[in-house]
Amino acid sequence: MSRDLYDRIKEYNGAVKARFCMPGHSGQCCLDKLYSSAEYDWTEVKGLDNLLYSDGVIANCEKRLAKNYGYQDALMLTSGSTCGMQIAMAVARSRQGFAIAIGDMHKSFYASARIMGVKIRCCRNLQVAKELSSSAKISCVFVTSPNYFGMLTPLKEIKDFALRVGALLVVDEAHSAHFPYSSLLPNNASKYADIALASMHKTLPVYGGGALVLTNGKDIYSQCRALRADIHTTSPNYLVMASMDFADDYIATRGEEEYAKVKLAVDAFKNNLKVGKVVDTDDFSRLVVKIDGVDCDKVSDALVEQGVFAETSYGDLLVFIVTPFNCYKLDMLADMLNTLPKEKLDGDIDVDFGMQNIEKSGDVILLSPDEAIGKVCAADVGIYPPGVPVIKKGDVINQKAADFIKKYSSRLFGLACGKVPMIE
Repeated sequence: MSRDLYDRIKEYNGAVKARFCMPGHSGQCCLDKLYSSAEYDWTEVKGLDNLLYSDGVIANCEKRLAKNYGYQDALMLTSGSTCGMQIAMAVARSRQGFAIAIGDMHKSFYASARIMGVKIRCCRNLQVAKELSSSAKISCVFVTSPNYFGMLTPLKEIKDFALRVGALLVVDEAHSAHFPYSSLLPNNASKYADIALASMHKTLPVYGGGALVLTNGKDIYSQCRALRADIHTTSPNYLVMASMDFADDYIATRGEEEYAKVKLAVDAFKNNLKVGKVVDTDDFSRLVVKIDGVDCDKVSDALVEQGVFAETSYGDLLVFIVTPFNCYKLDMLADMLNTLPKEKLDGDIDVDFGMQNIEKSGDVILLSPDEAIGKVCAADVGIYPPGVPVIKKGDVINQKAADFIKKYSSRLFGLACGKVPMIE
């Protein structure tokens, strides 16, 4: 076993007599079950290293993570991949030209570009990007692979394009953190990405916020490391880092066996499901169920009433993240879906609003969805998860978009107290 940080924390926990340092719970678990792991929640005391300037046990963890993920270097984060996106966008800002996105991106891409003042262009596909490159200098190419629904992007072709135009390739592979641990799973982006973002907490036994910036190239690593010191919180969560260290060791040792078990369970689920169908995905552990003509938000609500929580619902799709720690419950899930009440099986989400997008500047005001019709949206708006905007900054809101906002306001990002930021 190789668990530098986790084992050092356990050693400290066994020897500690009193903690007069952050965090304020002092490592005590007597308050409530909530604090059962409080003893693992430390700060930068001597011997436990400093995430932002690591040269001890945290640096050792990062070296091992880089090796297991197939990259030259790794940087741990406890603020999620959104922090990693800000780091990558800051790299883009340091280079001349546009940062372009090929395909859908998480909302953090657009937000990071605004925060960093980076000029971006969004391309539906690689062909559009190639057309753009004839008239614009491209500094960085951003792409998502896999997406929220377990589908990969053809990275080789995009990497070839990035090399031709002299751009860095940044891959948001937040949902691929489990890929390196089993030969049954797809390859991650390590053969192609200059910078990649992986959210360990999404698919591995890691506490929320545990993520990685993965890099190829020493200059890029040095730049990303310096940017992490500027952007990341100066109070990194040691409980999260310890879980990253433990999970990496645990799954690296048992991944082949564990994901073989997951695959068997998913295959059995496909045979047992009678309602809808399982969508073919590149990642078998990203279980996507399609129920034609059904608003699966209602189905998700019905499951919650029975104590079962999906990752997300989106239109006629339900998404479930299957891991070695929940796959044995797929039989129960199939039974629940097979016995859904009929009233849950109607309605659908339509996110094709046919809106015009224009550039406009002005003061930002908050309007109700009906008041916003005919005006220009000042923010990206969409359902979270998956976090992909369906209304983008600059879109002129029409009736169809307003109705969508009213119907799903409780699930949307980009709103303020139920109102839409608009350009006056």
